Amino acid sequence: MRRRVECRAAGMALLLASATGCGVDDAPGHAEAPPRAVPQGQSAAARALRLPLMAPSPGRVASAEDRAVVVEVQLRWGGAPLRDSTRTVPPSIAAGCGAAVVDTAPALPSGVVTSAIVWVEGPASTFVRAPAEDRRAMVRVEGCRLQPSLQMAEPGSGLLLVMRDSFPESLVVVPSSPRQPVDTVAFSTHGQLVPLQRRADSAGVVAVYSTQLPWSRAYVVIAPTSSRGMPDREGRVRFTLDGRARFTRIRAWHPVLGSTSVEVPLNRSAAPPPVTLTFRR
Repeated sequence: MRRRVECRAAGMALLLASATGCGVDDAPGHAEAPPRAVPQGQSAAARALRLPLMAPSPGRVASAEDRAVVVEVQLRWGGAPLRDSTRTVPPSIAAGCGAAVVDTAPALPSGVVTSAIVWVEGPASTFVRAPAEDRRAMVRVEGCRLQPSLQMAEPGSGLLLVMRDSFPESLVVVPSSPRQPVDTVAFSTHGQLVPLQRRADSAGVVAVYSTQLPWSRAYVVIAPTSSRGMPDREGRVRFTLDGRARFTRIRAWHPVLGSTSVEVPLNRSAAPPPVTLTFRR
């Protein structure tokens, strides 16, 4: 099911696709359908990817009766080697960053994926160890791209938009909750900062789209610290779970590569072996 939201910017209708559910795999490690770019309205820049409908496991403090189990997940790309791509910058804004922008491939030459989000869906609870993060995420326009392209934040976080380039720009922000309206923020000067007071109170993905930079998107993943993570340089993420559950499901999402998940059994006396999640499209 796809929800469509209409937002008008500079007299042009932008139809943005929002969060949709991800299907359940028939077998562990089976890759789900990748997100699709959906052409919308009159502008080629008004395209949105399908975003995951997140249902992260609840996090809590471990008690003496709990059996903590550490699950290690590694993310990999299962297709042909990916290469960096070059995007041509329109002449009207080329003075801000040059004639071209190089997009880094989402997978390393070794097949490791690092720029993705991984979360535990349950039914096992996750154990809280790290303190809550700063309740404000920041997306900046810099070097003719939105940066960072992917980040995480706690539920209840605000969003700060920052303009560090020197061309007129409008950003369209699609919140994680379908009950909140879409925001369109116009920038006219270098160094302009715009805080969005509306908080992301529910788990999900906040998407930020540029009307001038169709190759660049930014995503803020809203979920509790204990139930989600981003992989390290080797594509690994670790979660500490309540081992009293029989199993848990771990899901990974990448804005370009799509989504994949695996069911991990926990009803063993020893910790489960490392889990590999492989993206395919």
